[in-house]
Amino acid sequence: MKILPGKQQGVALITAVLIVALVTAAAVAMASRQQLDIRRTANIFNNDIAYQFALGAEDYARNVLEWDITKDGSRTDHLGENWAQDVAVPVEEAMLTGSVQDLQGRINLNTLVKVDGATNELMLKRLERLLQLLDLDQGIARAVLDWVDEGIDPEFIGGAEDDYYMLQTPPYRAANRLMVSVSELLLVKGVNYEAYQRLSLHVSALPDINSKINVNTATAEVLATLADTLTIADGETLIEARPDGGFAKIEDFINVLSQLGEHNYDPAFLDVKSGYFLINAMAEFDESIARLHSLVQRNDSGAVRLIMRSRGAY
Repeated sequence: MKILPGKQQGVALITAVLIVALVTAAAVAMASRQQLDIRRTANIFNNDIAYQFALGAEDYARNVLEWDITKDGSRTDHLGENWAQDVAVPVEEAMLTGSVQDLQGRINLNTLVKVDGATNELMLKRLERLLQLLDLDQGIARAVLDWVDEGIDPEFIGGAEDDYYMLQTPPYRAANRLMVSVSELLLVKGVNYEAYQRLSLHVSALPDINSKINVNTATAEVLATLADTLTIADGETLIEARPDGGFAKIEDFINVLSQLGEHNYDPAFLDVKSGYFLINAMAEFDESIARLHSLVQRNDSGAVRLIMRSRGAY
């Protein structure tokens, strides 16, 4: 066997050590990458499981809304019913939480226009009144009207169409159609995030432009829009006057409203029942969380159909 000189032996040893170090580093990197891939796969798997649990919570809420009519025979909707109660229950290895909101307890922004495309002056006035009560610019109401109507020219001074939105950064065009979500308000002239946060609690974007406000579930602010002389305190008084089972018919509510004094109000677009609800479902599984927001419609026979579903935020 040929013996290498001392210097060559040193080089060979260093080379061998470097090779071992490189192989070790590669092995560690491969093991770390494998662990990362395993964890990523587990996260995807757990997210899917959480999503399926959230769908189950949504389906349960839809059943509760259906049972409200088919089993309980309810002909009114109020906040004392089963569907209006928040739920938090453990299911197998998951935690499910959910709530149902009556979107007809709010002002439907799409009711600003009538079927024939004309302006619904009553609902426009109520929206302007709501903005006033919330200390927001009343001109937002006219901008919303321009957003949902089919016209391409502003209806009022302070309105906005493409001539305004195309000058924004980035530029965009007015929808000129009914709103699909109240989040569209963030695109409307005059609505910043703070205004949106305050307004979104009292408005909705429902596909039925003839939908009515349910006085059994409406907020004090919405109830105060029924007459120019009503205050939020009056709205709270109306809420306190609600019977445990809600007003049985709209005439009962009108009688209570009349007792607050001489107010010039219009009882149109008011009701004691609802057909549109927002189901909020959240499922926690392992370290994964799935959130669903589902807009559903319930007809008079109790059948509930899904209109729109979004993940994360509505």
